Amino acid sequence: MKIPGFTGKNILSVLATILLFIPSYDIKAQIKLPEWEAGLSSVAGIGNQAPFWIMSNRQGKFLPEKYTGAMGINFLAESDTGRMIDYDYGIELYGLQGRGSYLWLHQAWAGLTFFDVIRIRGGMQEEIIGSLQPSLSTGSVIWSGNARPMPKIEAGTPGYVSLPFTGGYVEMSGLLSHGWFEEGRYASNVWLHHKNAYIRFGGSFPLNFHYGFNHYAQWGGSSPRQEEPYPRDFKSFIKVFLNRSGDEEDPDTPEGWAINRFGNSLGSRNYGIDLTMDNFSTGLYQQDIFEDGSGLRKQNFPDGLWGAWIRFPERNRIVQAVVYEFLQTTHQSGPYHDIDGDTLGGNDNYFNHGHYQSGWTYHGYTIGTPMITSPVLNNPANRRILNNRVIAHHLGFEGNITQNVTYRNFFTFSRNFGTYSRPFEERRDQFSWMLEVSIPVNYFDLEAGVTIAADRGNMYGNNLGMLFTLRKRGTFLN
Repeated sequence: MKIPGFTGKNILSVLATILLFIPSYDIKAQIKLPEWEAGLSSVAGIGNQAPFWIMSNRQGKFLPEKYTGAMGINFLAESDTGRMIDYDYGIELYGLQGRGSYLWLHQAWAGLTFFDVIRIRGGMQEEIIGSLQPSLSTGSVIWSGNARPMPKIEAGTPGYVSLPFTGGYVEMSGLLSHGWFEEGRYASNVWLHHKNAYIRFGGSFPLNFHYGFNHYAQWGGSSPRQEEPYPRDFKSFIKVFLNRSGDEEDPDTPEGWAINRFGNSLGSRNYGIDLTMDNFSTGLYQQDIFEDGSGLRKQNFPDGLWGAWIRFPERNRIVQAVVYEFLQTTHQSGPYHDIDGDTLGGNDNYFNHGHYQSGWTYHGYTIGTPMITSPVLNNPANRRILNNRVIAHHLGFEGNITQNVTYRNFFTFSRNFGTYSRPFEERRDQFSWMLEVSIPVNYFDLEAGVTIAADRGNMYGNNLGMLFTLRKRGTFLN
């Protein structure tokens, strides 16, 4: 008997629930009880919408609406190192009140780690992939933490793992995952494929070099663009996994997939160099972006994210860390993909796709860098991305105002050009600013937060808003 609504996503939820009760294989440990956090938040503002940095890179928890209130509660049990087999899990329920009322399961996941080398995971977990300084960055190019966590099953390493016989001077990390996009998209029942591999050289030396490769694909599902569902058999998976084109002699190959990649394939290569000294650490990084073969061949250079950072170990510094980033997505291998039948490989049209017209988004939010405009900000009707040609400068820094009062401060300036196919009539410039302060409260061990943010420009308008948060954390005694 088929149970209505019993899909892969439900299976993940059942898996997560079961894994909550798997005990550690350490004899001294019993059921691992979680830490918990409960919080309230509210947004109030004036202008066209909530300011850019109040709603961006917050895991899809806030809407563009100027007045909202939210509450959430989460439970988290982290894994411990040094055990042969260990487990971790988390669950979070979140509710939002604006023009409408919304309640959703924001996180629900569980994982098993074997020998600190292999980790398997199922469910929805907040994550940022590729960003080394996530608290101060505009977000990694491909997976920034701008959208809600997606349901996935995954196998990989729990971070960097030292390669045998290298003395810890060569480390690798990697993963392979399968996920599900939400319903209500232009194409329904769409699957996610993701794999990555990172290598780091240097170990305990002050100077470290690292390189990473992330490959994503949207595939399968059904679209109004064609009568038959998109193929997603094992042969199709191999094409997606190897980032191959479709077979033009196969009648089941969708239109255009014999020339381009199978499904909607995209990704990023990450390069970095880090220096760690006794009194500071610093580094440089670059993340490129590719949507097809021209991007893989770097015909779209210099598109990507370029950044530099410095961090000081002292906790009570007024400025503890600084990040500067430059983002460019305007080249896109040139303005034309083909002319008179000759393929040029241009108009990469980042995060858009003809068959998967909801693009590289999840619940209306851009999955990659939020500087490529989320559809919820300017096009909620069909959720296509209308602005992916951007040049941006960003400065972020954080520190301590007093011993217990911390802050973050952002200054971001962007020039927005629309897309090659639908350019804006005039360039749209935008400045966005944010100051976020966290303050411990003497009563009931609470933590309060105040965020003031503002926009000025003709991309998102002139906005001023405040985000208030109140949190309490605790633990269950074993």
